[in-house]
Amino acid sequence: MRFCMLALLLALTATIWAADIVTMPTANQLKQGEVDAAVYYLDLDMPAGAPQHVNYQTLYVGITDWLELDVHRADVDNDKESIVLVSSVKVLSETNTQPDVVIGVRNLTGEATTNNPLFREASDDPSYFVAAAKTFFLRETPGPPLVRAHLGLGTEDATLLGEERHDGLFGGLQFLFVPTLGAVVQHDGADLITGITYMPANTGLTLKAGTYGDHRWVGIAFNRDWF
Repeated sequence: MRFCMLALLLALTATIWAADIVTMPTANQLKQGEVDAAVYYLDLDMPAGAPQHVNYQTLYVGITDWLELDVHRADVDNDKESIVLVSSVKVLSETNTQPDVVIGVRNLTGEATTNNPLFREASDDPSYFVAAAKTFFLRETPGPPLVRAHLGLGTEDATLLGEERHDGLFGGLQFLFVPTLGAVVQHDGADLITGITYMPANTGLTLKAGTYGDHRWVGIAFNRDWF
């Protein structure tokens, strides 16, 4: 019974799990036919002449219950527009005693994501990762408040601003305080990421805002079953 309640709860909170963290790999994976689309704006704290903002969009598609394909588009101020393709495969599903585990690769096509000659060569390298996540309930019965712990291990990913991310260990925590309100505190290997998420009931929408190192970000996502 407890396993069934866990599975139901995770299905009901798929919106918060899908893509709270811009670009960082997690073991949060969509079910077959589920789609999550998001739009982000990153306000960068950079010196004059460097990029001052990034318009970032993501599309996550659950091809099967164990295969997810994602598209990340970044339009970087004073730099270039780029597309990063991501694929991940679930190798272990969460139960009462074991975590979700996925393996994956970012930048499948090896596209250079910056024109900066100092970072261009590194930015076109694929990045490989394995990520795990486990949900812990903060009361005796399944349901909010709860926390989802993340831990990942990867190779260098320089697709965003030429900075080295996901090289070695990365991870953190996601919180669900009540069914409509959550939070994020994670580290991607380069920056501490924080965020608050608000999910209006029965809309499929998630409103998000937070910090990304010294930068700030806001976003909105929409999640639903399409096929």
